[in-house]
Amino acid sequence: MASPMQISPGELGRVWAAAYEGKTARLCLALNTGGLTKASTTAQWDAVELSGNGYSRVSWTLPAGAFDATADRFQVDERLCSFTASANGAGLTYDTVYLVIGSGSPTTWATSIYGLFTENPNIALPPGAPRSYRIRLFTDDVIVTA
Repeated sequence: MASPMQISPGELGRVWAAAYEGKTARLCLALNTGGLTKASTTAQWDAVELSGNGYSRVSWTLPAGAFDATADRFQVDERLCSFTASANGAGLTYDTVYLVIGSGSPTTWATSIYGLFTENPNIALPPGAPRSYRIRLFTDDVIVTA
């Protein structure tokens, strides 16, 4: 039977620091017309990333985090990521928001995405319209099977 194992706050912090702290994250918008999935590569997602009409991906450096005893997980504060269609363009249409983590300078992006969020129906931002996403990354559990 599978059960969650309790991971110590120190170990969750060590995992966060080794895997994410100080690395670069980028949140991107895409129109997925080719059946891409969470298993698709970063290159495949980047090939359908939006361009033009005021679009630009949002990038930031992942900070040190802290253990949240109430949520029982190690996390970083939310990051508000906003996208705005150009006021004099054709707007933006997308159906997927995806996150990629990279490291180094210049940044080398991971070959796989961190995760994705699918909008259904598609989002159609008219010219000048904004849309924001709140991103909170965290580490928490491991499952043990006996």
